[in-house]
Amino acid sequence: MKMATITLFCREWFRAQAWKQYYDEYREDIYLHVIVNNGDEEDTERLKNLFPDSLVLRSPTSNMMASYNLALKEILKHPEVDAIAQIVNDIRISEGGLKELYRFLYSRPELAMVSPVLLQKDSDVVDSFGCHIHPGNLNFVLLDAGKKLADVADRERETDALPGGIYLARRDLYEQFGFQDEALEMYADEVDMSFRVARLGYRMGATSFVRAWHQHVNRDGKAQRSMRAAFLMGRNQVYVARKHCRRGKVLRVFASRVLQGLDEIRSALMHGKEKDYYRYGWFLVKGAFAGLKMK
Repeated sequence: MKMATITLFCREWFRAQAWKQYYDEYREDIYLHVIVNNGDEEDTERLKNLFPDSLVLRSPTSNMMASYNLALKEILKHPEVDAIAQIVNDIRISEGGLKELYRFLYSRPELAMVSPVLLQKDSDVVDSFGCHIHPGNLNFVLLDAGKKLADVADRERETDALPGGIYLARRDLYEQFGFQDEALEMYADEVDMSFRVARLGYRMGATSFVRAWHQHVNRDGKAQRSMRAAFLMGRNQVYVARKHCRRGKVLRVFASRVLQGLDEIRSALMHGKEKDYYRYGWFLVKGAFAGLKMK
């Protein structure tokens, strides 16, 4: 058992103290920790000082999928590594959680990727216990969301998809299908992954024997996503549908993204919200149209 973990970083020093604490709680269970800095160049040395036992790489781009692939290529140079995890820098995992995820991953040959039950910040309320993909719009349906963990009967389950944030995958999964689709940049990569894993005949799994909390520490308490994020959220879902689905479903996914954007605009106008809420909806619509043109 030799696990590697990947964490991406982009000017998130407001999370640094908590991130270091979370990392220290699982560092003894991993073989290699790779951090990819896709922010400012001068942050690379600061990260090396904060994580002296980790491998810190500098990405030439802010493209998150390209940064993730940079780490994957480095990890795959180590033949002894047999499982690779992604852990974002505001995730906390229960004690011994990575070891238990590894046990679960290799307990069934059909599993290619697994995740813990994801709980709301500092609580025992489920955020998701695996996901299904909605057949009409390809949105994630978060399983058991809002339930108390004690009220969830399953301890282990197979699922269509896993939420982003934390998951552990077999090394040979990446060796079979390659790296992340860099055209996505960020968002909808989990949906793309679920289609690709299924095409190889694998399944995904989630276990409540391992708990994780997505602490959602945002810069300056800001909750509204950027306009770039809205554009990519509109664009990528349509692009992924075009990659994997028939024309009818592509059109349904496109329509759902356009309607979501128009609803954001309607709500902003009706309730007198700030201009950014109106613009957010408009960028969702623009993204949906851009997704129809992506190659």
